[in-house]
Amino acid sequence: MIEKWSLRFRVFLFFALISLMVPVLLGSALWFAAGRIGPESVPHLVLWGGAAGFALIGLVLWVWLKFDENVVAPINTLTSDLQTLTYTSTEHDVETEQGRYLGLLAPAAREMAIALESARKEVKREIEEATRELELQRNRLETMLRDLNEGVLVCNMNHKILLYNRRALNILHYTGEIGLNRSVSNLLSTPSIAHSLEYLTGQLETQPSEQELSAHVVCSTSDGRHIIEGQLSLILDSDERSATGYVVTFDDATEKLAELAKRDRILRDAVEGLRAPVANLCAATEMLIENENMDDDGRKRFENVLSEESHRLSKRLQELSQDYREIVTGHWPMSDVYSATLLNCVVRRFKPEDAIQCLINGDPVWMHCDSLSIVELMERIIRRIAGETSTTAFELEPRPKKDKVYIDISWAGDLVRSGTIDTWLDESFDECLKDMTGRDILENHKAVVWSEAQADGMACLRLPLPLAKEDHRSPMFEHNGSGVRPEFYDFDLLKNIGNKQLGECDLRELTYVVFDTETTGLEPSDGDEIIQVAGVRIVNGRILSGEYFDQLVNPGRTIPVTSTEIHHITEEMVGDQPPITDVLPRFHDYVGDAVLVAHNAAFDMKFLSLKEAMCGVTFDNPVLDTVLLSAYIHDHSKQHTLDVLAERFGVEIEAQYRHTALGDSIATAEIFLRMIDLMQAKGIRTFADAAAVSEKMVEIRRQQARY
Repeated sequence: MIEKWSLRFRVFLFFALISLMVPVLLGSALWFAAGRIGPESVPHLVLWGGAAGFALIGLVLWVWLKFDENVVAPINTLTSDLQTLTYTSTEHDVETEQGRYLGLLAPAAREMAIALESARKEVKREIEEATRELELQRNRLETMLRDLNEGVLVCNMNHKILLYNRRALNILHYTGEIGLNRSVSNLLSTPSIAHSLEYLTGQLETQPSEQELSAHVVCSTSDGRHIIEGQLSLILDSDERSATGYVVTFDDATEKLAELAKRDRILRDAVEGLRAPVANLCAATEMLIENENMDDDGRKRFENVLSEESHRLSKRLQELSQDYREIVTGHWPMSDVYSATLLNCVVRRFKPEDAIQCLINGDPVWMHCDSLSIVELMERIIRRIAGETSTTAFELEPRPKKDKVYIDISWAGDLVRSGTIDTWLDESFDECLKDMTGRDILENHKAVVWSEAQADGMACLRLPLPLAKEDHRSPMFEHNGSGVRPEFYDFDLLKNIGNKQLGECDLRELTYVVFDTETTGLEPSDGDEIIQVAGVRIVNGRILSGEYFDQLVNPGRTIPVTSTEIHHITEEMVGDQPPITDVLPRFHDYVGDAVLVAHNAAFDMKFLSLKEAMCGVTFDNPVLDTVLLSAYIHDHSKQHTLDVLAERFGVEIEAQYRHTALGDSIATAEIFLRMIDLMQAKGIRTFADAAAVSEKMVEIRRQQARY
């Protein structure tokens, strides 16, 4: 019990005991003296004894105050500094000025801190050296997963995602909030997955290790817009007796199934739709054959029937042939290709002995094609043009227009006639394209080429190709500015903590969303509005660098100049941004069931709560406040601003990111992770512990506000 008391309180009790003993001892002595001297001395003894007693008590209190100021407070500061150094791995300096009355204690603590930092760096160096090979293997695994043409999801048995690759992000990014430790039900309809798991786990129990534990799955995305087809396999524990998770490899089968349905319709139309005109043709032909003496008017009518039905049959066959051709060409393997990469492949096809020079102009764009066949076709066309016109210098330039990218092959000289181009397109390629012709390549891409004149005596042959299927400018694919590669996995999530109550969970086991808002002012109840919301996820004690939320908001009102001077957000920046009614539901989906963390959380939560009814969402998540936690951890200090905490915990905030919602969220997240280590050193290990000390600090501040 006594060990839980603070040093300041224990020292106070020591001096309080001395103060209590003063009247006891002094009163006993005076009572004994009065008995020896006589009753007439009592008034004098009480007067001067009482004065001496009060003087002694005052002296004890003065000594206690000085002792508290020069000994206890410096020891508390020194203790806090040492704990911060020990549990947060920061280069925090030990304060020695306040400890000048502690003798060699403060200098010794500083020397110990320096030695600790030196030892920590040496251990870190050895760990980095020992894990370099493991890091290399991990990077190889990441590269392979990232570049797979199939989507990959790895989940634990609670259906929480612990790995996904870039292809999965491409397929599922617009169907729901994909992220580590998020439920797969946010992305996919789960009955098919649940059935496959039930079947495979049953197979594992009845026929262990005898068959491959995988099953074919077909399901829809949560919004019902896409059909996903793939394979589900179990992840077994080290004994291979029970499943700890599962892997789903999949692809988007929506277009494939639509094409199969279209193919079935074509076949049905060919059988059912052509039956009537063929029957009419047969009937009319038989009538003409059987009735040789038919009059001219009757024969004319049957001949008209033959003509009309023949034209109708020919037209329908042409339509079916076109539909069938579109299906066949749609199956040709294509992918999004960067024009600069493709055109450089063309340039490298020409050796010095070819005497052909190609110059690439224009800005590169993304397009959708079969790069091999297009490179082969462009090489052949350039060689044929060089032979036809004796031109050796060509310019290659991509020109995006509407839904196409036009690849222009330009040269100085005469145009090439259409008939000549047709002859080139009818030529077959070698074994690499299996006797395909240039016309086949164009049909696969649903394209045609033509030659046209340009200014200054230039001629051009233009090849149109489709634009890229995916938006490669999406923020999920851009460099995030922090120098950290987006993280798509966390295998520690295989551990099952789903059966724990929130309060019993270790602080490092929980999923957090650390968030911040920028606003038009500081009075949410008087009309100030949110103009930026940002958040960052923490899963298993790691900040997920690839799963940020960052969105400007149109507040529907002016932004005061005084506010813009702080966060640098102007009215022009938010003019074309979505309103809070669009942004807040998206942020609510991003948060999910995570614990919310903020610096001075009451301020940000007030802004959110005032918009809940309007936006149709409720933020009933548990909340932790880094201000309250800091006030408990560093109770010797009254400074708990974000800048002070960043300096105290060794978190660097670049000036351009300070007072931006995302920059402050990242800084708060890094501070919070360091706080967890320090809180656990103080016995705060679970969420219930953290919530309890937060409530304690709220109550202390409420009591302080009364005085």
